[in-house]
Amino acid sequence: MSIRSRFRPTSLLPQWMRQYHGGLFAGDFSASVIVALLLIPQGLAYAQLAGLPPMAGLYASLGPLLVYGFFGSSMTQSVGPMAITSAMTASALAPLALAGSREYLALAATLTLLSGLMLTLFGKLKLGQMTRLLSLPVVQGFSAGTALLIALGQTGALLGAQWRGDTLIALAQHVPAAVQQLSAAPLLFGLFGLLAMWLSASPAAGLLQKLGLAQNTAQLAGKVLPLLTMMVLAIALIWLDPAHQIKTLGKLPDAHFAIEHFNLDLVQMQSLVLPALLIGLAGYLQSITVAQTIAASRHQTIDANRELVALGNCNVASAFLGGLPVSGGFSRTVVNTSAGAQTPLAGMMSAVWMLLALWLLLPALAFLPQALLAATIILATSRMISFEQLRKAWQFDRRDGLAWIVTFTGVLLTGPMLGIALGVGIAILLYVWRSHKPHIAVVGQVPHTEHYRNVERFQTQTVPTILAIRVDENLYFANTANVIEQIKHQLNIHAASGQIKHLLLILSAVNSIDYSAINDLKEWHKALADAGITLHLAEVKGPVLETLMHGDLLEHLDRAPFISTHAAFTALSPRQQEDYTI
Repeated sequence: MSIRSRFRPTSLLPQWMRQYHGGLFAGDFSASVIVALLLIPQGLAYAQLAGLPPMAGLYASLGPLLVYGFFGSSMTQSVGPMAITSAMTASALAPLALAGSREYLALAATLTLLSGLMLTLFGKLKLGQMTRLLSLPVVQGFSAGTALLIALGQTGALLGAQWRGDTLIALAQHVPAAVQQLSAAPLLFGLFGLLAMWLSASPAAGLLQKLGLAQNTAQLAGKVLPLLTMMVLAIALIWLDPAHQIKTLGKLPDAHFAIEHFNLDLVQMQSLVLPALLIGLAGYLQSITVAQTIAASRHQTIDANRELVALGNCNVASAFLGGLPVSGGFSRTVVNTSAGAQTPLAGMMSAVWMLLALWLLLPALAFLPQALLAATIILATSRMISFEQLRKAWQFDRRDGLAWIVTFTGVLLTGPMLGIALGVGIAILLYVWRSHKPHIAVVGQVPHTEHYRNVERFQTQTVPTILAIRVDENLYFANTANVIEQIKHQLNIHAASGQIKHLLLILSAVNSIDYSAINDLKEWHKALADAGITLHLAEVKGPVLETLMHGDLLEHLDRAPFISTHAAFTALSPRQQEDYTI
């Protein structure tokens, strides 16, 4: 068979395209229209949140929607600008350039490009699971803190005042000046618009459901009605505010697509590396979480590494078009799913409708009140603030609750960028905290079996000359000394009998051991030998055994590790039988 006959152009297409059929189109079509309506005001609002021109949010929504269809593994993920990553972008770039300036735009594009390249590299290196460095309480605390900070930061635009700040302290300092700027018309319009859009969301959905509308249809209506409310209020404002007391977007530039300029200054690029990594991580965590949640409900699977590559490529596309970081969004993805999306074609068609909107509706977008865009952000972020999550985390483990509180407070006091860095640090400290004092168990034989269990939990038989300890944690530099201290305590307890001749460490729960741990065990082995106690190992897993072979601990042991605890007891008991070592 020739090379040409083996090559088929369709082999370059993703699997969902090759298997697409007409029965899927109706759901994809309806979802694409609804998501496009949702994306337009969100794109405008999130671009302003990031300190970029409003049109940047629309441009950044187009390329990623098309790119994700070719690289993503989720059938219903909707990619675009998000509140958290937009706020993190503004926080990262504010010290480097004036928001909206040409230099700021170049830095935003560079930041987005670096973030995309990092994510793509992580995906190629198969680091899909390793990038989830944050525990759930840390993620929840970060999301809640950032959402509250964003909502507070948008209150000024909602009420017609210049009230901004990257932290809670900065916002508090500007409260007196913001209060003096308030006037009746913008204040009342902002509050009324927020209330109207809120009532047309969840309360309206609940009312429609009580009136007999299907649950999915009612929830979908709750997503679309706030957009219709925004349009009605914007139209009404044209007649009700002839003096233009209430700020609108104003005339937007004609849509034109040009490759963004990048800032290639080495010093400034270095200052963007860490923010790019943190923004990419935050976006990926949000994206993969919603994708896996939706996929599980539809009995589908998500490839974490493929999602990294897809999200990375989406950010690269956004960098060239709009310069705004993107990720999978919870609200948009839920709307996309509820509206009937079956494949990524729904997202790709949404991009088409947005292109048409840029061509036909651009003049009308100029009349959108900035207060209503702020209300859109406030309503979207308010759903991310849940103190119920804190309550559950605290009840489960106070250490998890403390991690939630510290991350939440850190975001409010230092901003999203330092907040997520703090979250990473808290996650690492939480792991060290939990593993530095691992559980160990003295084990004995369950009568008439070859099973060995904790003597405090089961009726067991022990051998006076053998102390068998099971270590229930990986051994590394931070916990080995603690493990040795706990075992010494058990040796002291059993020292009264004066019969302990053998110390058996059962490593069935140990999946890894580092150089420091091996060295500590080797030094302790000498102290045990001086006390007349012989150290033995049992049930050592293959990877751990390979690591031990790289050191010289095994050379100092009298016997090779036992294949099982029963083999060790059989060989070391006074009634010694066969040697079961390996």
